[in-house]
Amino acid sequence: MKLSVLTAAFNMDALVEQTLKSISGQTKRPELILIDAASSDGSLAIYERYKNTIDVLVSEPDDGQYHAINKGMKLATGEILCWLNADDILMPWTASVVTEIFEKYPDIMWITGLPSFLNGTGQLVQVQKNLAAFPQKSIAEGRYSGCYAGYLQQESMFWRRSLWDKVGGLNTEYKLAADFDLWTRFAKIAPLVPVDIPLAAFRERPGAQRSSEFADQYVWEVKKVCQNLQPANFFWRFFANKGVVLQNICRMFRLKRSRAIIYSRKKMAWQQVNSIRSVSRVTFQQLWHEFLMRRRS
Repeated sequence: MKLSVLTAAFNMDALVEQTLKSISGQTKRPELILIDAASSDGSLAIYERYKNTIDVLVSEPDDGQYHAINKGMKLATGEILCWLNADDILMPWTASVVTEIFEKYPDIMWITGLPSFLNGTGQLVQVQKNLAAFPQKSIAEGRYSGCYAGYLQQESMFWRRSLWDKVGGLNTEYKLAADFDLWTRFAKIAPLVPVDIPLAAFRERPGAQRSSEFADQYVWEVKKVCQNLQPANFFWRFFANKGVVLQNICRMFRLKRSRAIIYSRKKMAWQQVNSIRSVSRVTFQQLWHEFLMRRRS
């Protein structure tokens, strides 16, 4: 099976090379689709250096990131799809692991890795180590929206082309929360299956990313998506605004039986398990360390 990785970029010459390196350096090279919105900085010179690993390059004005992603997905030829923002990275083993899992388990429609984070200089600074459960109904009802169950990490998502085609891709009515909307529609069809390793990492650049610069608009769009979804029950509403620490503790005690993919060192293979796990992606130890650092700051 082939993995197609799409990257949409605009004037990202300071960071896009690290993203391209992470894709071109895969142990099993994926198809790389690069949609550039007619950058005016040094991006085109960087693309030229990677011309042997960029399978499709389009550089022209577009109507924003999500329009570019929809356009690029039509050009992709892989049976497995994902998109990677031009400041995030894939782990070196990602394409190999992802294709192996989808080949072995044809009923799995979409997967995600352990949420992982980079700082501004590209150092890996956090991996949320708990193999969480992702209740299908909770995703479909919009509970993965910050204060409820946290966010789903877009850069760690991989799915079958058939799933993308069934939901019709991204809804470009949304300028910031189209990925959130996409997950709710994916979850109406199939459960999200987590993999017990990091597959990608999100670069945290507070104030320099749309997700932080336009946070209020993102929240408004999320609320708009949720207007037509099932309202949250008493449990979610009660703990939603009780602070980050209490929110995480409550997630630890919300248990759900669900599937996951782990590596069996005995069998030397990726194995599927079906177990009862919490919806929290952080451990008590991680939460305690975070609490101590907050007190000291």
